[in-house]
Amino acid sequence: MKVLHICSYYTGNKLYMNMVENLSYKNIEQDVYIPVRDEKLIGKNQLSKDINIKYYYNNVLRKKDRLLFFNKIKKQFIDIEKSVEIEFKLDFIHAHTLYSDGGTAYKLNQKFGIDYTVTVRNTDINIFFKYAIHLRPYIYKVLKSASSIVFISHAYRDNIISLLPKKVLEEVEEKFHVIPNGINDFWHENGIYKKEMRKTQDIKLLFIGLLNKNKNIEMIIRACYQLYEKGYKISLHIIGSGPLEHRLKVLTKRLRIENNIKFYGFINDKVRIARIMDECDVYVMPSHYETFGLVYIEAMTRGLPVVYSMGQGIDGFFEDGEVGYSIDPKDINMLCNVLLKIMENYEVISYNCISRAAEFKWDYITGEIKNLYRKDKEIEE
Repeated sequence: MKVLHICSYYTGNKLYMNMVENLSYKNIEQDVYIPVRDEKLIGKNQLSKDINIKYYYNNVLRKKDRLLFFNKIKKQFIDIEKSVEIEFKLDFIHAHTLYSDGGTAYKLNQKFGIDYTVTVRNTDINIFFKYAIHLRPYIYKVLKSASSIVFISHAYRDNIISLLPKKVLEEVEEKFHVIPNGINDFWHENGIYKKEMRKTQDIKLLFIGLLNKNKNIEMIIRACYQLYEKGYKISLHIIGSGPLEHRLKVLTKRLRIENNIKFYGFINDKVRIARIMDECDVYVMPSHYETFGLVYIEAMTRGLPVVYSMGQGIDGFFEDGEVGYSIDPKDINMLCNVLLKIMENYEVISYNCISRAAEFKWDYITGEIKNLYRKDKEIEE
């Protein structure tokens, strides 16, 4: 089976590289089309041992294409026609965003009759669908013509259900599938079987990510202060950097809990991150918006219960209380309460985390993707 990936964001995240690599192990021949805005990005994240993968990087995009949607789609369509062997060669197309990639897949489908699946992501819902109202009629066509529609979280599936007109939803809902991202094999290969319980009674929280408003770190710090004032021994370990770093450090001093909050800065070393995880008890990231949040699952492989936001990220994959709790990202009291609930049933929740994290291996995830391709094309091996 031969699949064309249209992947505008391939150079920005290694998860696409991990996906195509694992699909290649499943005997799927792949062409990966990657439009870029800068020649320096050509070759980025390209696998060094390509067995059945062909890459098509092309510097066809310009800054104005961010605003000229149909011009961008046309350029990508023409470029693929010139670069990729399409007719009688491709079995299927996977568009990895609804707007940037899905619009191009739709045009290819209309001309060549090649079926496609489209993945709906954060920017599709929270940027394009929200603000580019004039593009909605075209996007409805993209959804209707797709063989299948993939969401990387239950939250985003539910979100699109609430946004689509009733008539459109009736035509496309049966094509919805939730297939999450996998995490880097490092976390599975170096995972633990049981988290050792510390003898001390203090609570060590962990946050990893960009220090910006969306990640809601200020709320975590204030929750620490609230529990500290009630007599709990609590600390917060923060891995990451960003625009709010100075402001957050000032806040910890103003609350007089600077000795309880440790800023590590940005860390890229997985081994070091894993060691810090092992020193902590709970991973907390109550983001306002979260597409999926691979770091939740990475923390789970180390036996850390997780606190995440309702209707965002991994919400919907687990029962509340199974691997942690979902909270309202604006409710600080709720955050404090679930942290105490986790510590009351820590050993059971920690074990559940390790067990359920195994479901997010790329080998398993790409098996689901391959089955989706085969089902849509009705190809039998």
